[in-house]
Amino acid sequence: MAVEESVCFRSAFFSTLHRSETHLEFSAILPAVVTIADEVDAQLKQQMLRFMAADEAKVAKTAKAAQAAQAARVA
Repeated sequence: MAVEESVCFRSAFFSTLHRSETHLEFSAILPAVVTIADEVDAQLKQQMLRFMAADEAKVAKTAKAAQAAQAARVA
């Protein structure tokens, strides 16, 4: 869902720029556009890293619980 939101934001952002191109001085706004695009990428990367870390923690917790249950059955 985060990736879809990022794609939707980019699409809306660049569509708005395209619709407004006759009123914009791209040489003046290009640095800001690049900064915004870089920030969107960075935020998406951070979200994905947090999601993967949470998923790995959940998998590790489940595996640990399964090992404990098996150890209890063996004992």
